[in-house]
Formats: sequence, C-alpha cells, structure tokens
Amino acid sequence: MKLTNKIKTLSAVSVAVVTLFLAGCQAQSNTLTFTPPAPTASLNVNQSAVVYVTTKDARPQQDVASYTKNGELIKLNTSPSVTQLFQQVMQQNLVSKGFRIGQSNNANAGVTVEVKAFFTNVEQGNLRYNLTGKIQVIVYVQGVGGSYNKAFNATRSQSGVFNADNDEIQKVLGETFNDIVNNIYQDQDVASAINQYTR
Repeated sequence: MKLTNKIKTLSAVSVAVVTLFLAGCQAQSNTLTFTPPAPTASLNVNQSAVVYVTTKDARPQQDVASYTKNGELIKLNTSPSVTQLFQQVMQQNLVSKGFRIGQSNNANAGVTVEVKAFFTNVEQGNLRYNLTGKIQVIVYVQGVGGSYNKAFNATRSQSGVFNADNDEIQKVLGETFNDIVNNIYQDQDVASAINQYTR
C-alpha cells in the first residue's frame, strides 16, 4: 500500500516537473526590453528656457519585428513603450544641456519627439537570415519666436546562418537605438533652436 502511494506521488512530481520544463521551453517572451543610455557629458549651463516635452508614436504598425516560426506569426513589442523610451531620452538630453523640464502651463518652449520608425525587418531563408534595424524620429521645437524641426535616423544590419531568434533581433534593434540616442545627445541644433525661439 505504501509502495503504491510512493509511486503515485513520484508520478505526480514527475508530471509536474515535465510540465514546468515544457512551459519554460515554450514561454519565450515576445517583449524586447530597452534601457536608454545616460548622456555621456553634461554642460554646466543654466539655460533660461523651461521646456515641455511630449512624444508621439507615428509608426504605421505597433510591433517592432515580426517573423514566422514553425508556421506561426510571431510579433515582438517593446518595454517600456516606444513613446516612454524617447520621452526619457529627450528629457535626459535637455537636462544634460542645462534646460529645465516643465509642464505645458509653465514652459516657454515645447519639444515634440515624433517616432516615425522603430523596427527590425526580418528576412529568413532556408539557410540564412538578414536583419535590418531602422529607427527614425523627428524632433520639433516650438517657441514664441518660431519653430524648427530636425530628423534623426539610424540603421544597423546583421546576417547569420539558419533562422534569427529574439536575441538577434534585440541585439540589432538595441544597437540601432543606442546609435540614435547618441546622435540626439551629441546634437546641438535642437538646443540652439530652443534658445533662439524662446527669446
């Protein structure tokens, strides 16, 4: 009797372990995570403008990559959202250049970041894959004295054997994201436009 109970218990534990193992194998996340790098240098300049930052998602599709695996269409998304990422990037950028971030009611300049593209194009053949990451944003400056806009673009490509997975897609898009963020941090045109059009 005791032996039978032990066998039943052992069988139940085995089934539970196998179920957890299979669930772990199948539960690949469809969310890619990004963390904006911090500005590498800050300017000790007290700019007079208080800037209100907004971000708009103008992408034609919400997923950042899609591909077929075992006959199933896989769509990948980001965490945080694309708008949250670029809101953080632009605020960090402006603070590092001496501006203060305000609300719409107390700011004398508005900066809008419009995200036009943020994706990795996935091409998969029988023996090779090609990935192309593309990010495009347009930064708009609006002040009492006028307006200005500037486009920022970044692309990265990677090829490999067999099929790409989420790690490769994350790598290419992550490198593309870091490129465009560094371009924004190094740019001085947006800061100059804020100063020019708020006087």
